[in-house]
Amino acid sequence: MCWLKRYTEEGKIMKRKLLVFGLLVSLILTVVLAAAGCGKKATPENLLADVNKNIKEIKSVSANMNVTAEMSVDSKTAGIVMDMDIDSTRKPAATHMKGSLSFKADGSDMSTDVEVYAVEEDDELAAYTYARGEWSRTGSDNVDNALDENVFKAISKAHASFEKKDKLVEVNGKDCFELEGKVKGKVLNAVIGEGMLNSFDPSGSMIDEEELGKKTIPCTIDIYKDKVLPARIHVDLKKVAEEIYADAYDKLEVKDYYVEINYLGYDEVEKIKVPKEAREAAGGSSPDFDDNTGSKEKGNGKKESSPAGQSKELKDEWNSYTVQVNDKVLTLPCKIEDLEAAGLSMDTVNTPEDYIVNAGEYELAFFEDNNGNSIMVDMVNQTDSACKVSECLIGGIQADKYSVEAGELSVIFPGGIQIGDDEAKVLSKYGETDDEYKGESSSDYSWYDDGSYENRCQIIVDAKEKTVSQMTLIRHE
Repeated sequence: MCWLKRYTEEGKIMKRKLLVFGLLVSLILTVVLAAAGCGKKATPENLLADVNKNIKEIKSVSANMNVTAEMSVDSKTAGIVMDMDIDSTRKPAATHMKGSLSFKADGSDMSTDVEVYAVEEDDELAAYTYARGEWSRTGSDNVDNALDENVFKAISKAHASFEKKDKLVEVNGKDCFELEGKVKGKVLNAVIGEGMLNSFDPSGSMIDEEELGKKTIPCTIDIYKDKVLPARIHVDLKKVAEEIYADAYDKLEVKDYYVEINYLGYDEVEKIKVPKEAREAAGGSSPDFDDNTGSKEKGNGKKESSPAGQSKELKDEWNSYTVQVNDKVLTLPCKIEDLEAAGLSMDTVNTPEDYIVNAGEYELAFFEDNNGNSIMVDMVNQTDSACKVSECLIGGIQADKYSVEAGELSVIFPGGIQIGDDEAKVLSKYGETDDEYKGESSSDYSWYDDGSYENRCQIIVDAKEKTVSQMTLIRHE
């Protein structure tokens, strides 16, 4: 069982963790929230299309990931279990994972606690890893790949391979649609990645992308009924492992081999900060940096800019599509130059200026000020042909409590609505809602323009504090 020996070699365990970490950043950071389309028939095609659309707007996610593999050759058994709780935020891009890695071989067990912080730091993706009683830091210039936003596109395109179960299932105490199917390996590569499979084989000698692409793999996807977002993904790799490892080992029995991701909550994660002791022990960035934002403070500890008062140019009706950013009032859709005049510029790390947007479609982008505070916008292509994202119009603006909590960036919606306002004030200003959803952690209120699903206003209220935590105003048409 020479494949097992690799697991116990000094340094290989750490390499495996970092491979898994890279996958998790790619997978978890891309899961994001928006209201689902109403009145559609719940088919695999519609459900996966809506998931692919809705995940683009989530700001954070909490999840649990379990990877289990157990094999035996000639009555000798070996296995590995990774169990990680994960919190991730999109902006700033950050992930915190905490859990355990367990190994079993020939009757002996080994287990180690693992904790990982991943943050954008000094223009790179930095990973602070705690294992065997010590913190270490690794860096990578490959931030764009780690923050891939297109993970679910491959699954959405493979909708024909799934069937929807007639009955709802319960996941995390909520009703869910369940889709079962068999996806091609190349589709699976886009979802869980070659890095996850090779985390069991750091040398990469047994499983590679080309070989996996030839396989067909059972996959179960559970989707929350209320918001049409992923609830759980279970990928059964047992048969694939048997086929791949069989050539290398006689009498191989794969007892278990699966990956399961359980999505526990959306938009509930506070800012993720690397502990001081981790930074000091691993030699991280200097205290002049404000944790994950990468924005430098002034010598007196204060940052530039101050909040603006409400402008008289801001209108009262939500469907006036006026938004005040700092001291500048915009009317959606507007030009990039209008938002730049308010002191913000596009984050070209996440969205390159030459990114192509097809006719009639839009792409999400972040605009930030000099202190790293940011808002999310919809870059809409209203022309008849494809164009660069930098040539698109701004057709939507979204702000949340994390964007404005420092008081340095002002975002005011029509009627003077701001983050932190009372729920009653919003309902009084905007009137009867067109759609409502009330959950345990938040309440969503939506208003739609007549005859349009795209043009809307959405206000999310913290269920406990009864105050506005997120605001979205969209005018695509």
